Amino acid sequence: MISHERVTLELVEEKGKIFERFGLTPMQGRIVAYFIVSDAPERTFEELVNYFQASKSSVSSSLNFLLQNKIIDYRTISARRKRYFFITDTFFRVYFEKVLENVAELKEYAFEAVSMRTPEYPRVSENILKWIGDANKFQETMEKTLAEIRKDRS
Repeated sequence: MISHERVTLELVEEKGKIFERFGLTPMQGRIVAYFIVSDAPERTFEELVNYFQASKSSVSSSLNFLLQNKIIDYRTISARRKRYFFITDTFFRVYFEKVLENVAELKEYAFEAVSMRTPEYPRVSENILKWIGDANKFQETMEKTLAEIRKDRS
């Protein structure tokens, strides 16, 4: 029989890799996955270091990045002098915004590429322009969706 903790470790490892696709480091991705998989909504720095059996500097730098990007936050309890970290309710919105930033950057690159192309192969340029059109539709839909999410959270 596999213990709950073992299943959680395996899930955190597996799901952490998903977050790496969004630009997080392996440790950052695993911390996010841990907050999602873990029953407890909050964890202290020491608990995270112990759980991951990682260096304090690795966990600390990962937490600082996640805090700066509003993926996690923390609260303190006055008598305990510890920070209790938790995943924010804006977590997915942050990722959707990141996707939009990447789409915008790809569109800029595609426009630049088309402007540099010679007229010798117009079909390739046409395909790139179609992709840009599709990216515009995606961007518009995502921006509307994000606006609705922000409105619902207000």
